[in-house]
Amino acid sequence: MTTDRRTARIDMRLTEHEKQLIEQASAATGSRLTTWCVENLIKDAKRDLYITDIIRLSDEAFNQFVEHLDEPLTEKQKQFLAYQPEWA
Repeated sequence: MTTDRRTARIDMRLTEHEKQLIEQASAATGSRLTTWCVENLIKDAKRDLYITDIIRLSDEAFNQFVEHLDEPLTEKQKQFLAYQPEWA
């Protein structure tokens, strides 16, 4: 098992209240401050990146999308799919 050494840093300015809240949360969970911060930042970063990868459609837009999937390909679409570039 390989473990990466933590060498990168992120410096942040917080209000005293924000700092105390974070310290209280890490203490309440029995975590070290750095561990608590990193785990929560990573979890939220993954959630935010996942959310930005999702395409949301209204019911009407989704139904139109599905209808278009069922349509036969146009001649241009067939040519595009058949195209073989020289480097392929």
